[in-house]
This record gives sequence, C-alpha cells and structure tokens, in this order.
Amino acid sequence: MLTLDANIWVAAFDPRDRFHARSVAFLRAVAQKGLDLHGPAFVPLEVACALARRAGDSAVGTVVGERLRAHPALALHRLDERFLETARELGIQFLLRGGDALYAATAKLLEAPLISWDDELVERAKAVTPDTWLTAHA
Repeated sequence: MLTLDANIWVAAFDPRDRFHARSVAFLRAVAQKGLDLHGPAFVPLEVACALARRAGDSAVGTVVGERLRAHPALALHRLDERFLETARELGIQFLLRGGDALYAATAKLLEAPLISWDDELVERAKAVTPDTWLTAHA
C-alpha cells in the first residue's frame, strides 16, 4: 500500500514532464507487485486541472480525471473532519502547503509510505521518491 502525490500521476500522463519515464516505470513496477495506491479525494481534480492547464486543452483534463477515478488500484479518501484535522496538524508541523498536507495525512492515517517527486515532502514529511522506493523494493 502506497500513498502517491499528484506529481507522480501528472508526470506519468505528460510525456514532456522531466519525470515522465521514471514515473511510468514506477507505476508499472507497483502494478506488477499488485500494490494498492491511495490519495486524498481531490487527486483527480488536481491532476486533471494541472494537465489541462499544461496542455491548454480542457478535454485533456476531462480524460485524465475520468481515467484516475476509474483506476482499479487507486483508492481515494474522503476529506472528513478527522482527515482534515490530521492534515492541518501535519501541515503546520512540517510547514507544508495545504495540498501537500493532505497527502501527508493520507500517508499517516493509512500508514502507507508517501511517494513524491516534491523535495519539500521528501525533506520535511519523510516522503520518498519513486526512484528511492524502487531501489529499496527491487
């Protein structure tokens, strides 16, 4: 079980992203291992908007959002009061942006490692990069 930051999905869907190939390889590896993937409920929103904006095409966002919502290994978690309180506490403790605190809260509540390309999450919230995770679980 892993918690994935939106930047993994964004990179995997965008062939121009500098982390594209490594994100695709990571997602293939975790799929081969049959691991469950988790994220806060707003993952499809965040990823769809980021990709539509990059592409300058709302249709791209629509397709990506639908694909993520239908992803068989991805569980999305509601932002209920307990979840938001945990995110607030972690965001303040680790000096995170609000969205990043939601990923940290998902990881903490599920006890599922947080995987991210974001240096702040790696340095402050004990996330690991996909490369680091793959090396440790090869």
